[in-house]
Amino acid sequence: MARKKRNKIKELGDQKLVSEIEKLQNQIALEQDLDQNTLDLSDDNYIQGKILRAKYTFLYNEARHRGTRFSGITNAITQ
Repeated sequence: MARKKRNKIKELGDQKLVSEIEKLQNQIALEQDLDQNTLDLSDDNYIQGKILRAKYTFLYNEARHRGTRFSGITNAITQ
């Protein structure tokens, strides 16, 4: 009984982690598109981009460490 509950909690955590990684992937892709079209990139935008990539890297490494499996459309964990 306790094992099932523990597995369910892990699955919920994994789902939340994967959705957050996907959200960050989309934000990074959008930012990269905007950065290519911007003539003068401000320091604030540059720093925000660095923060987004650092968050993504941290969550991605956490997902790999947890052994998260995801069989959705995106390749959030299978890079």
